[in-house]
Amino acid sequence: MLKSLVIAGSMALGAFAMTTGADAKARVGVYFGVPFYDYQAGPGWRYYQGYGWYDYGRYGQFNHRPMNRPGWVSCGEARRLVDRSGYDRVRTVECGAPTYTFRALNPRGKPVTVYVSARTGAVWRG
Repeated sequence: MLKSLVIAGSMALGAFAMTTGADAKARVGVYFGVPFYDYQAGPGWRYYQGYGWYDYGRYGQFNHRPMNRPGWVSCGEARRLVDRSGYDRVRTVECGAPTYTFRALNPRGKPVTVYVSARTGAVWRG
């Protein structure tokens, strides 16, 4: 009995697999995320190493998180490095690897732009 059920089930599965679907008349592409291009298509576009040109004005900040790369500094860690380097009121501008950008006040109270390397954690002022 069990043997005949298994045989009948496998035959039904085989018959189901042999049916053909309707031919597709249109080609549809589904994309997840933000598109990157090999060329700069407009003045507000930014280049991200390893990705390409990106429409910053339309999509805003590209949040590339290099945490899957061992030894890289995260954006939060980079912000703490800037704070520990003597800057006050540290504000994140962009966390796109390989360089993070922050706005802060230097020890004299003047606004400055500070950069941090995502690879090494080096901090420098722009």
